[in-house]
Amino acid sequence: MQVHTTSKSVAEAQARIDDEVALLKLQTCALLTQRNALSPVSRLPHEILATVFLYQAYSFYQDPRYPNIWGAPPWANVSYVCRHWRAVALNCPSLWSFLFVFPPRWTEELLSRSKTVPLRIHVTQGRWARKEMVFVEKVTTDVTRIQDLRLKLPCNLAEEVFAKLSASAPLLHTLRLLVTKTGAESVLVPDTLFNRETPALQTLELYYCHIPWSTPIFTTLTTLRLCNLASPSLPTMTELLAILRHMPDLAHLYLEDAFSSANDILANQHSILSECLDLPHLSRLALVAPFSAVVAFLSNVAIPLKAELRLWSRGTLDDTESYTPLYPLLERRFNVTSDLGPVIRTLNIKTTSRGVGFVLSTSERDCDVPFYSVHGQYHLHEDWDRGISLKLDIEFNLRLPGDQDRLIGDICRTIPMVHLRTLVHFSSINVFDNLSSYFLKTTFGTLQELRFIRLIHLSMRNWVAALTPGLCRERSGVENVEDIFASALAELQVIAVTFGHGCRRRDLEDCEGTAWCLRRALARRKAKGYALKKLVIVDSGYVSDAQVEKLRTVVDEVDWDGYIQPAISISSSDGDD
Repeated sequence: MQVHTTSKSVAEAQARIDDEVALLKLQTCALLTQRNALSPVSRLPHEILATVFLYQAYSFYQDPRYPNIWGAPPWANVSYVCRHWRAVALNCPSLWSFLFVFPPRWTEELLSRSKTVPLRIHVTQGRWARKEMVFVEKVTTDVTRIQDLRLKLPCNLAEEVFAKLSASAPLLHTLRLLVTKTGAESVLVPDTLFNRETPALQTLELYYCHIPWSTPIFTTLTTLRLCNLASPSLPTMTELLAILRHMPDLAHLYLEDAFSSANDILANQHSILSECLDLPHLSRLALVAPFSAVVAFLSNVAIPLKAELRLWSRGTLDDTESYTPLYPLLERRFNVTSDLGPVIRTLNIKTTSRGVGFVLSTSERDCDVPFYSVHGQYHLHEDWDRGISLKLDIEFNLRLPGDQDRLIGDICRTIPMVHLRTLVHFSSINVFDNLSSYFLKTTFGTLQELRFIRLIHLSMRNWVAALTPGLCRERSGVENVEDIFASALAELQVIAVTFGHGCRRRDLEDCEGTAWCLRRALARRKAKGYALKKLVIVDSGYVSDAQVEKLRTVVDEVDWDGYIQPAISISSSDGDD
């Protein structure tokens, strides 16, 4: 049957159908909304959901690696998921209080959405263009709202930016100023900053800039970080101690190339002064300074025994006697009989041609902690509050045989190691045999609780000699020790070590440190009732399947990664018993 219709009737019919489709869509959407409201995530209380959103925004704000933001803030995406999430996000003013360098439209929107809550402002760009200055002008119109301010700004604009921060800041809790360095001197922050009124300020971090040391801004601090100051702004030791006396609640102190040498004080003081500065609440101390300044600071400041220390002695000294002022300071800190003193369970040692590093931890098998200095750069690794009592890096210019042994030995004998259970020794790949077998045996061999040893980038020669029961001669041949090295030793890990290629010597004291030599040393330990339970060999050359099979006859468990030095034939019998 043919249906005759007019254009008008067709349009009307289509309009009715469109209306019905739209109505069905609305009904479907309403049903889906009701269904989604029954899901677990939608039944979360608004406060919990808002807390999750805030955590995401705070993670962006805290991460120094986060790139510059230009556009909508990433955490704004939560407001586009569904109606419920959008309602929660828009009714959480704190979510919109995290400000990076946003376009003007978004900056105004965030300031509006954040209502009256305190602001957190983070400018990460070192090189500023027009947009950075526009942003700063916008967010500093009401300084009284700023709670957290972190600025990285170029030297040539510092004065102009500081001028915008002349009003009082009653809510300011954290202030971080990093001025990109362009000259030999650090930038002076004016004494008029925030009208000298920051009653809530607790954290102050200054990089390549400084504030007049007499300013009252320091008095309320619990955290102070001074980094990379330059002459003539470097405070003397006397000035630094005077500054710290005005911070009775100081808990975290980081001084990195922030004060001058203290040779004049060190020449007249080798112990705590009667007017010793007491910092009873200090829990973290990081010092990067010349050796004399480190010693002078530790001599004149009373630091709680539970505080964690990170010390890097910059500069080089030419003889081991120059380091003796440090030993009584370490002894006073660690050689205590009360329960307040830390009990060292793990010792990490790093030896290089330029210095030595120590990490002392109260946790057992705390093996993967980074040293304070890495390739000439110091890093405040996020390993505080982990029971790491001390990180100590010492640069030296020692050249005489045995100097490194004496320096490390003096420090290890100063700090009680009787409860040490884990020893890690890492060496520069170009520095071999830097600790003698006599030193190893006399320093660590008598430790009755030592159970685990990890060796990295070392020659095995002296360690094989140390592990061998019986006589261990000093190089001079004068002194002897006869004992079992670390009688409780259960596991040995060797990573990227250098085994000897071949050895025909019967005397393990003078062996080449081959895998066969290690097998002979461990066989003698087993014969005396001190068998090793586990041996791990990783990425170490001059090891063969035959040698590993022989090692399995004297060790309960041998874990080998199968790495074999290419293009090298390894004797299958050299040195075998």
